Amino acid sequence: MTPLFGVRMELAGAAPLRALEKLAAAGIRVRDVRKTGPARLNFCVKSKETEKIFAIFARSCYTVTRKESVGLTRAAAFLRRRPGILAGALAALALAAAGDLFVLRVRVVGSASRYAARAEEILAEAGLSPFSLYRAEAADAAEAALLSLPGVVFASVGKAGCVLTVTLEESAEAPAPAQASALVAPRAGVVEELTVLRGTPLAAEGESVAAGRELVGGYFVTEEGERRPTPAVARCSLLCGYEAEFVGAADSEQFRARSVAAARLRAGGELVSASCTVRERAGSYVCAVSLVVRVRVAVNLGGSG
Repeated sequence: MTPLFGVRMELAGAAPLRALEKLAAAGIRVRDVRKTGPARLNFCVKSKETEKIFAIFARSCYTVTRKESVGLTRAAAFLRRRPGILAGALAALALAAAGDLFVLRVRVVGSASRYAARAEEILAEAGLSPFSLYRAEAADAAEAALLSLPGVVFASVGKAGCVLTVTLEESAEAPAPAQASALVAPRAGVVEELTVLRGTPLAAEGESVAAGRELVGGYFVTEEGERRPTPAVARCSLLCGYEAEFVGAADSEQFRARSVAAARLRAGGELVSASCTVRERAGSYVCAVSLVVRVRVAVNLGGSG
């Protein structure tokens, strides 16, 4: 194998193979030996060993000639003769390295990509916009702010090359219709918090409720005991359980993490806790995921949910 930084040399004299033995005894390894004549050999050595070889044969019957550089030594010599090419290559590498540190384009993907304009505003507030320097801590801050968008249950900010990609996923739950008469539980769960601005509370915090249960009635009761209709104005957060199973070929941390992530997207809401167990079944592995998510629902609060 040719040395990475090497020189091809030619040795002439009687019994040139003995000369190679002399080099080996001096700890010099020769490579790619070629016989170019009855008493002539051509071989490669490391560049740093050339002076030592000349010294070994300085007062001998052998003639040693340096023929050419090989490997990176040859490339370095070429670049020294053409400094403009080297400068251009270094400048291009510097520009590429510097460019990778900056954000040149922002794209928003996912089921909640309708928030693209607001997402770009949030990124700019965190210090991430086209032609800005990318900072991981700024991306983390932007992710936290993006999760506060109505209905968004998953947000990530990732960078590949000079492109910053924002992924936004929203819950499949339909928001409560405007001017509904009552606040209704969209799913079964435990009432975590209930705020009533108008209407009659029909559930208490800490109470388990079924899907479709009225949480706040669209009416109020007068001092005389008369029930009068009025559109409820209220909001509620529910802690809801969700369970799902996923099948994989092997049990691994990656399989478990993917299963939890997939269950989280299906469950909607804000993740409160997650656990999973894996069992083997007929040559495959089943990951059983159990989640608790926070589902927020509101009525007649102008987009709160």
